[in-house]
Amino acid sequence: MTRAAILLCVLAFAACGAPRGPAPRPPATSISAERPLAELPPQDLGQGQCGMALWQRTEPARRIAYILDEPPSARVVDSGDVIALARTSSEGDAIARHAPLQRFAGAGRSLVIEVRIEQREGLLSGAIIPEGTLTWQSASGSVVVPVFGLIGCR
Repeated sequence: MTRAAILLCVLAFAACGAPRGPAPRPPATSISAERPLAELPPQDLGQGQCGMALWQRTEPARRIAYILDEPPSARVVDSGDVIALARTSSEGDAIARHAPLQRFAGAGRSLVIEVRIEQREGLLSGAIIPEGTLTWQSASGSVVVPVFGLIGCR
């Protein structure tokens, strides 16, 4: 092959949009979207409380958060420990004593849940959460997770 032919091949390859340089990497602070939080063990619901249990939409589904109306707090498992975060704000009309948008924080972590809450006929002392999102932020990074759940009152 002559020099002209080699140069022509190199130019043709470059013109085809060959990638230049290494591919961009995700931020070093991202958390795996598949398992950002560990599965939460069963939680107790005291007399007079309403609890919201949220499951991550995975196969199989995993319970990853438990929200209490009193005291207003959220429980999750992070780094192997069950931690409680205090509610810092809530917005929207409460159903079964839970607002559709709630924010929690503590110990350098934060949690935001935004859910659709439905009361259904025949369901006593609670509600259904057909869909929603949970946004988790910690020193490891942040992630948004699709969730569904239930609210039960005792």
